[in-house]
Amino acid sequence: MSQSIDHPELTAAEWEFLQNLRALPDTALRHRIQASLNELLFFFQHPKCQGIGVEGFPCGDPRSSCDDCRQIWEALGKVAERSKKD
Repeated sequence: MSQSIDHPELTAAEWEFLQNLRALPDTALRHRIQASLNELLFFFQHPKCQGIGVEGFPCGDPRSSCDDCRQIWEALGKVAERSKKD
């Protein structure tokens, strides 16, 4: 059976994620969380920290630094730790 919008084939973890997202109140916070998750997914789908590129600077972008990615990963680690405590 192929996946379709009417009958998506989702894992249990994907269903749980969607249920948690839908359980948020329909507020500006919910919309910001959805936007943030999409931005985070884009970040993971387009990794930039791969060392020095042909251009001669990290990430292929002179405006980025290796610290940018490190700070994102550290922030995600803090969020993960905090959610374990709750």
